Amino acid sequence: MMIRKANIAGKPVVTATQMLESMIKAPRPTRAECTDVANAVLDGTDAVMLSGETANGDYPTEAVQMMSKICVQAEGAIHYNELYQALHNSVLDTYGQMDTQEAITSSAVKTAIDINAKMIVVLTESGNTARLVSKFRPSMPVLVLTALGGTARQAEGFNKGVTARCMGSMIGTDSILFRATDLGKQFGWVKPGDNVVALHGMVEARSGSTNMLKVLTVE
Repeated sequence: MMIRKANIAGKPVVTATQMLESMIKAPRPTRAECTDVANAVLDGTDAVMLSGETANGDYPTEAVQMMSKICVQAEGAIHYNELYQALHNSVLDTYGQMDTQEAITSSAVKTAIDINAKMIVVLTESGNTARLVSKFRPSMPVLVLTALGGTARQAEGFNKGVTARCMGSMIGTDSILFRATDLGKQFGWVKPGDNVVALHGMVEARSGSTNMLKVLTVE
């Protein structure tokens, strides 16, 4: 219930504390611990965090590998189109309407799903657009480009599915989007002919101005 409410409000959720506690002393977790981690992912958490397992446990590397494996398998069981519709409807039921920026990010995720886009690109100053895109849980990776290191760290550290990179400047939208598709190729996310959905502001390098949605084809 708490995770669900946070998802609707667009607040990042980190689930932590004693998630794989038995791995402090044992090389493998219990079945109950695996179930708890998987359920946290299915419930909508943005991140899961280990503590004692890696701080003073006997199997820190194995704990991280096991946590990652459980998360990947759990995410594979999510029906993202249904999840998007449920979140979209819940937001409208709770708040009555969306503001402009949230409506655009919601539309971007829906468009990406409908056209089978392989990546969503977000150009942002504050990181708010990245948070809102992540809120609607796209199945494809989200690449966030910003000129601010703090924005990049927060976007990648707290928002599900987000990878962030710093740019020297956010002036020159077309060249930045070209760089974004190039990064997508390097990461193995896209190839020539794939669709990419991009979000940015009509006014470059201004916080809170995201109002443009583009569909690009990777060359």
